[in-house]
Amino acid sequence: MACLSLMFCSLLAMPGDIITEPAVLPETPVITTPDNLPDTWMDLWQRNLTQSMNYTVQQLDSFFALKGSNRHEDARAEGRISLGWEPRSRDLAEFDVRFKIRVQLPALENRVDLMLSDDEDSQQNASIKAARQPIERRRRNTTIALRYRSSDNARMSYKIGTGRRGQIYTKARYADMAAYSDQLALFYDAEAYAFTRDQFGAELGATVQFISQSEHVFRFNNRFFYRDRFEDWVWRHEAQYLQPVDNKTAVIYTLFTEGESRPNYRLGEVYTSARWRSNPTRDWLFFEVEPFVLFTRDEGFKPSYGVALRVEAYYGNP
Repeated sequence: MACLSLMFCSLLAMPGDIITEPAVLPETPVITTPDNLPDTWMDLWQRNLTQSMNYTVQQLDSFFALKGSNRHEDARAEGRISLGWEPRSRDLAEFDVRFKIRVQLPALENRVDLMLSDDEDSQQNASIKAARQPIERRRRNTTIALRYRSSDNARMSYKIGTGRRGQIYTKARYADMAAYSDQLALFYDAEAYAFTRDQFGAELGATVQFISQSEHVFRFNNRFFYRDRFEDWVWRHEAQYLQPVDNKTAVIYTLFTEGESRPNYRLGEVYTSARWRSNPTRDWLFFEVEPFVLFTRDEGFKPSYGVALRVEAYYGNP
């Protein structure tokens, strides 16, 4: 169960946010090499990357350390790198690169995190690159941000950073959950932010999650975005079902819809897929195959068939 839950969480979001959110990865996977497998160049690469990143953030954290303190030596970086090829009808050359890095800074009492990613949003967006519209395509820019939380389990967090075509932004976020039983829970959050050019914006999100006795997971995600610059809002609904195959493999079925309120309330796209995800050789190395069908308004809602092929590597130690 732990392995399957880890795979689902790592599928659904980035490392390091609070564990009360369904769309966020609570911890980076425990990095180990099976006893019956010798170290390979992949293991050496992953280990060297982890050590190099940790050394870099320790040097960074030392600037904030008190004289005589060695707390900065506990600074750690963790994250993931994902490479994908997502060919589909009418576009065979769609490639996708994603990365997320989170840095813990003990010298600042672990209340401030440095975050570097390919977008400023911690919420999981549509899986394939072609489905990120209209709002996600504008978000996917390299983002550097500092996030402050009063504790690891704080419901409120604050960010200041740069992203979305080089804009400076500030963001305040509240997230919490309500557990009705061991199987049923509600996760909800609200955000308000301001960008130097895109002006003000706000988001509301809610997710209902149910885990069956057979350890299958059902989720229904809803999210609404208000954009002050355009005086409109974007809505998104997503249904997901996770089916465990074994302790290293799962299949995730997704139905995703998104639309806008202007020029009228209308559907913008529909996306459905079945994603096979597995880490058969290393705990930190995942492989994905995801056949999908995409319908978009820009293409007259004509079906576009494709398959996404991905490799995802994690580094860092919890």
